[in-house]
Amino acid sequence: MIEKWTRPSNESLAEFLFEWTSNDESWLIEEFGHIPPIEEMLSYLQTYEGMGCIFRLWLKDDNPVAFTAVLPKAPSNQKSWLGTIVVNPVFRERGIGKSVIDEIMADKANVVFAGVPYEQNEWSLFLGKCGFEQYGVEGEKKQYLVLVHPNEKE
Repeated sequence: MIEKWTRPSNESLAEFLFEWTSNDESWLIEEFGHIPPIEEMLSYLQTYEGMGCIFRLWLKDDNPVAFTAVLPKAPSNQKSWLGTIVVNPVFRERGIGKSVIDEIMADKANVVFAGVPYEQNEWSLFLGKCGFEQYGVEGEKKQYLVLVHPNEKE
């Protein structure tokens, strides 16, 4: 069973994020434009927190297995957006990501959106396996695939 710890310190989250993404060059380049030091991870978290994102560290059997950032109400459509999901590499390919997304959906009364860079096929395939559906494409200079996860409670 997945459990959530809703408010670890940003310093702790930055350490997990730094460790878990150290070999995910495509994610790091996409988010930062380069391979960042841990201090930049902390600044990254503070920026998203300032925009209203809620961070969660997800646990399974007391082991940290995933990290998420969810924006509860985006200014664009007043809906929730999954901004980031990172699964601990030790626990990948075990259904953790889908379980976390299922838990996020259980807490929502409406749909949840996500956006991924158009060229990141692996990311959109992962979200598709977790119940997200293609919604559209946005962006001018850089295109993003917008996905939506319907909520069964609707």
